[in-house]
Amino acid sequence: MTHTMQQVTMMDIANNIDKKLTFIDFNIDGELFPQHPQSNSLFSKVLAFNPFPIGLLELKNDVIKIGDESKHVFATFSTDQITFLEIGIYRSAVRAAPLALLSSRYTLYVHLVADEKPFFMLNDDIQALGKFMSTLNLKQIHLVDEMNLMKHLAQLDELDNQLFEELAKDTKFFMPLHIVGSNARV
Repeated sequence: MTHTMQQVTMMDIANNIDKKLTFIDFNIDGELFPQHPQSNSLFSKVLAFNPFPIGLLELKNDVIKIGDESKHVFATFSTDQITFLEIGIYRSAVRAAPLALLSSRYTLYVHLVADEKPFFMLNDDIQALGKFMSTLNLKQIHLVDEMNLMKHLAQLDELDNQLFEELAKDTKFFMPLHIVGSNARV
């Protein structure tokens, strides 16, 4: 199996989401994924820092709106317009504490195509997957789920390295995703 290095959007989400992996927060029927830390302390903000711009996907009443890093909406479509969906989880090593201890970060990957336009999205909260998938009519969508995540949705809240490796074995998601300088936001 070959694996190619993928670039992550560094700016201008609206013009890069169709070509590069892009961090997107999900707001699904008013529930935000990931939930942002409630603390306003500088220390908490440093620990939750993500060096990449973060957009917003809002899903409400079967309509998806995608906003750029300023939350300006640049794409709107109904869930019925989605023809292709690929899901997976990447693992990367991140600093978990000021002592520079490393821990695993699990990042949700969602590649969808609507109106023939691709969207390559990353989300820091894998719990978003269950909520997102429950809103879609999967009968109309070509679903690619190499890791069989749909069969393991209930286990994802307990995801650890052992379960990840079982699910990712022999898939493109097994190889670590290297995100330099990024900490887990949740």
